[in-house]
Amino acid sequence: MNAAASLLIFTLLLAGTLGLAGCGSPEVLPTRTPVPTWTPTPAAQAPPPVEQTATPVGPVQPGEQAIDPTKIAAAIATPTSTATPLPTPTATPLPPTETPTETPTETPSETPTETPTATALPPETPTPLPVPEATLPLDSGYPFLLEEAVKFPTTSLAPNVVRIYGYIYSPAEFGLAGYTLRVLHQGMPLVVDEVSWAGLPEQTRTEASPYTRFTNFSVIFVEPQSGEWRIQLLDPQQQPAGPEAIFTLSADEITRELYLRYALKR
Repeated sequence: MNAAASLLIFTLLLAGTLGLAGCGSPEVLPTRTPVPTWTPTPAAQAPPPVEQTATPVGPVQPGEQAIDPTKIAAAIATPTSTATPLPTPTATPLPPTETPTETPTETPSETPTETPTATALPPETPTPLPVPEATLPLDSGYPFLLEEAVKFPTTSLAPNVVRIYGYIYSPAEFGLAGYTLRVLHQGMPLVVDEVSWAGLPEQTRTEASPYTRFTNFSVIFVEPQSGEWRIQLLDPQQQPAGPEAIFTLSADEITRELYLRYALKR
């Protein structure tokens, strides 16, 4: 093989090598320096320039590509960021928190005493007092005066049962014996078998009561209670000896205890 053939083969190999190298990333070479459109970063914050040392392009050896390093550096140079730095937020101090002031608690010097609550008592029911049935005569010409003629409510008598009490006495002594009462009910005379006794009297109530009276005569009648009751004192000779007392009872009345007190004139 001669020199011409060897040179031809070497040229073909070099051309193939260069062709394979050209199939990679194509080299972009700027035709001019771009004009930056961003705000330049202050010189104090810019990184120091990197000195590029130009390497002289020497003779290309077989299999090498002749590339200018200066152009490569200019092509891959990354422009400096133009972003404006954000301001550093300044922390706003919070207003001072007020320290709560403790209110002094007053300590009672003495233990409070509870005021007792008064308990309301039920109102007292007034006790009905006996009421005279008629105006008593001062002097009727009889030997006895009618000092009292009243009726009391009964607690022991059944309906239509009437009891009559009498006290026939002398101011100089106690009860007088032998006297009786004439009783008319609705104008009809009733049978009276009882007479008064002498000496110490009894009482209309065994307990203390506004209806308690001295008595030495008592008689009971069982019949309809309503209507008019006329009662008069009779002496031992069955003659009138004192004024007449008149009572009126209703059908449902409970004041069915009639009382008369006769006093001998002095």
